[in-house]
Amino acid sequence: MFPLIQRTYRLIRTAWAIKALRQADNDDVKQQARHALSDILAGSRGLPMKVGQVLAGMGDESEYAVLTQSVEPWSLDKMLPVLEKAWGKPALIILESMEESQAAASLGQVHRAKLNARETLAIKIQYPDIAKAMQAEMTLAGLMPAAGPVKTWGFDMQAYKQTLNQNIHEELDYLHEMKQQMLFSGSVHVQGLHVPSTYPLLCRKNILVQSWAEGVRLSEVAKWALPPRLFVARTLMQTMFQSLFQAGLVHGDPHPGNMLFSDDIKEPQTTLLDFGCMIHVDEMPRLALLNMILVARGDRHINLLSLFASMGFDEHKLQYIEAKLPTLIQLLCRPFIEERAFDVEQWDLSVSVELLLGDDKWWFRSAAPANLFLIIRIFQGLMSQLALLDVKLPWFPLLQQALKKSTWEQAKHWTPDGIDLPEPPHIQGSATQLSIRIKPHGKNDINITLTAISALDLENLMPESIASEMRDAGVNLHDIREQLLKDGLEPQTLLDLDMPSYHCHIALQL
Repeated sequence: MFPLIQRTYRLIRTAWAIKALRQADNDDVKQQARHALSDILAGSRGLPMKVGQVLAGMGDESEYAVLTQSVEPWSLDKMLPVLEKAWGKPALIILESMEESQAAASLGQVHRAKLNARETLAIKIQYPDIAKAMQAEMTLAGLMPAAGPVKTWGFDMQAYKQTLNQNIHEELDYLHEMKQQMLFSGSVHVQGLHVPSTYPLLCRKNILVQSWAEGVRLSEVAKWALPPRLFVARTLMQTMFQSLFQAGLVHGDPHPGNMLFSDDIKEPQTTLLDFGCMIHVDEMPRLALLNMILVARGDRHINLLSLFASMGFDEHKLQYIEAKLPTLIQLLCRPFIEERAFDVEQWDLSVSVELLLGDDKWWFRSAAPANLFLIIRIFQGLMSQLALLDVKLPWFPLLQQALKKSTWEQAKHWTPDGIDLPEPPHIQGSATQLSIRIKPHGKNDINITLTAISALDLENLMPESIASEMRDAGVNLHDIREQLLKDGLEPQTLLDLDMPSYHCHIALQL
């Protein structure tokens, strides 16, 4: 019980520290808040440390970089009993020697060992009771409210939590990781890529044994001459392309601690480590995503609602921004449209999407499938790697090289399933936009501006917490919709209501 209380306290401290970081009003205070948060995260393995690794991103210069470079490992004396219990015999009956760990991670730590004179092993041992601790932390995190805009606009986070929970459970099963590593190694073949060999007879649910890998981190590669940097960048890019679009099995944790690089005599070598967090992408969304690139380039013509629906988007929500989808995919696929080497430093995607969609971005975000944020993180990881290496590559030519001819043929002959969407209501009216202003008592206003037609979907737009108070106050959003269908979308105040927790003002405007 006491360890659980300790971990609960760390999670609460983490939440406080993140809140302090968000509320910091100048750079000095933000810097102090980041270091404080890093100290808290580094003090605990498990979920808090994983949060820190996500915050660290791809660079070694981050305040959280210590979490990708490993925290203080436990002594061999403390971890050896875990290994010997799993093997059912003393370790030195199997091994010639075993060293203290130099690399501790969130769920376990790696020890170098000699199997014999020729074979050196990396043995990853899971921390005792970390599985129970992680389950408790995930339960606690599930009880905590979502933060930021997700909480503000009442997004249903259940699907996202289920996705994260599934990934955590898979990462805790080292036999599952071993199988994924072997599958990845047999499916993805890129020049310069190395995946360590596993030793299935020595692996257990909490023990992973693979060949030892040497190398430096990406921050050191950034100091190499341009030719080997370009080679490494091509390897990273084509590995991502081939694993995503062809194998459907993508390394889902692209932080610096999971890659090693060596500049061999023949060619630079990129070694991928830690296959616990893998993203599985089914054939339908893979082909749809590849076709989105072809459509953006003008090589194919496909109904965009059907295309996005095939990737798992809610096509009903995307109807509200259907007119903007052609421009949106141009922004999303820009690196693939240009034939020349693309400079990722000149690609400010978030600003471009914000200018295009404005508050309509909520339709796009809420329509997205739950695993989209994992795929976005993969692309963000690649862009960070290219920026750190300070290289420019031609994306589409390298995509063409990475995939088999049969994959391209399959993509070019693929058509999405037809979708049966109700005809959008044709309604008269001079209003052009819907203004929603929600003021939580004692907090800042929430201001959202959407197209006028969005007023017909107020029932789905309202966060449940607000909708519940509206119902208690006698407001029927369905009745408002029916009246608008009858009278038209004319400028007017639809609702101006003071409730126990919120004041809500909703109006149609010119």
